[in-house]
Amino acid sequence: MINQYGGEIPETYGVPVEEIVEGIKHGVRKVNIDTDLRLASTGAVRRFLAQNPAEFDPRKFLKETVTAMRDLCIARYEAFGTAGNASKIKPINLEEMFLRYERGELAPKIK
Repeated sequence: MINQYGGEIPETYGVPVEEIVEGIKHGVRKVNIDTDLRLASTGAVRRFLAQNPAEFDPRKFLKETVTAMRDLCIARYEAFGTAGNASKIKPINLEEMFLRYERGELAPKIK
């Protein structure tokens, strides 16, 4: 979408979602979607400005980036099987995290 609205980014290839899903089935637990998010955000800004050439309020085009990134995250969470698991995450404040490191609870261990 970026090039469609005036960008000149060479063809980019990340790992297809289907391959990431397969990797998750085999134990992959960290997946980076930052490039996808940046591409979605930039594409949304370019599309908005191309469709609204007189617009100059960044709040309006930045709203489009938030929507594009939110939609991408939702799609990835669903594809990766993580949607609906937010309640399992228990927030920890910095002081507690510090204490866990200090006690060695978070020290890297190889089993």
